[in-house]
Amino acid sequence: MKKSIYSALSLTMAFSLIISGCSKGDNQNGSSPSAATTASSAAPKKAVKLKIWGSIPEENGPKDVVTKWNSTHPDIQMEYYRYANDDSGNTKLDTALISNSDAPDIFFSYGETNYNRRVNAGVTFPLDDLISKYKFNVDDIIGKDNVVLFKGKKHYLPAIKLLSSVLINQTALEKAGEKIPVQGWTWDDYMALAEKLNTPDQKGSFILAPGDNMVRFSIIENKPIDSYYTADGMSTFDSPAVKKGLEYQKALQDKGLSVKWPDIIANKLVPQSELLTGKAAMVFGGTHLLRSVKDTKSFPHDFKTIFAPVPQLEKGGKVNTAGFNDLMSINNTSPNKDEAFQFISWYLTEGDLLMIPGGRLPSSKKIDVDKVADLMVGDAANLINVDSLKALIKGDYTFPVQTISTALPEMTKIINEETEKYVMGVQPLEKTIQSMKTRADQAIKAEKK
Repeated sequence: MKKSIYSALSLTMAFSLIISGCSKGDNQNGSSPSAATTASSAAPKKAVKLKIWGSIPEENGPKDVVTKWNSTHPDIQMEYYRYANDDSGNTKLDTALISNSDAPDIFFSYGETNYNRRVNAGVTFPLDDLISKYKFNVDDIIGKDNVVLFKGKKHYLPAIKLLSSVLINQTALEKAGEKIPVQGWTWDDYMALAEKLNTPDQKGSFILAPGDNMVRFSIIENKPIDSYYTADGMSTFDSPAVKKGLEYQKALQDKGLSVKWPDIIANKLVPQSELLTGKAAMVFGGTHLLRSVKDTKSFPHDFKTIFAPVPQLEKGGKVNTAGFNDLMSINNTSPNKDEAFQFISWYLTEGDLLMIPGGRLPSSKKIDVDKVADLMVGDAANLINVDSLKALIKGDYTFPVQTISTALPEMTKIINEETEKYVMGVQPLEKTIQSMKTRADQAIKAEKK
């Protein structure tokens, strides 16, 4: 009991320290007291009820966020609904938004593919007027270049800076006599390390199929800005990077360094489970997997997890394949858009601090990185290589940005389908590249008609 009380007090003090530097003299969005504060001091009135949909389990932060907001904003009450961030869950959210049946006022999109599908469907509300009305300084808090415009308007604001990472079993690494990889290591280095970590009882590598395949990583690292598109608007799927990604992906399976592609899909294997149950010594994931590393009830283990930077196509590169995520949008049909934006403004400057222990790094530029890392680790320093985590968070990265979204979901599907054919040996390399390029260009042309 004492330990729980001390932990709660430590978290409260840490949050205060993180935001103290940006709360002196004015509030965190650089404006006068917010409309939400003014409203809460006005005469009592019937509370506006808002629904927010996200995929993070309530116990990993959202419950604390909603409780904190509701306790300080009696006039605007939030209700959180969790949807699964998979095909079924995303379809459920899309259906609710399009049908306007029990739809959320605010929703999170995870990744550009999901967001682009929704913005093109017209279910997101442009935030620019609300940003101006409530004096939310996007550039000062998040950075204007970290928000991609849709037809000249902001239809989302990102809540986190997601960092992709290679998670490594430290005990396995030490047994192999290898050092922790540093920023700028390559995919060739990754393949060599996977071979050294590979044993009869533990695979050297695990990369989620099909979503995290190495072809996509190669395309992004080769061209971080509008990775899928050439200057003339066609696909980049015949670039040398595609060939390298395909060869890496197939080699993992052919050399027995990873579970086979169809087995990953059929058994619904995920990186955190493979790493933390000792089935794989090295997995591709990110800081969001911290909550699983700390969850010894679901994943009993006693080794430390190393958080290494993302391997690069070329030595010395600094592309991180993730970037700004947890894209917050307002439902275009919500009758409570002002109240919804007041919550978003608060969340992006204060509320998402409560998400840090669950492994989500806030998008705000005003956070103290060392204190955030300490909050992420919490009382699990015995399970995390803290120095590697801090080095990852402090790294200097180039993040991918997609300003073009023509046929983007279809192109992602094409990458996955053609990669699977090659990896499974039913289609040769050159045929795979040709088919990937032809199909992608056709998809782009079809959508432009």
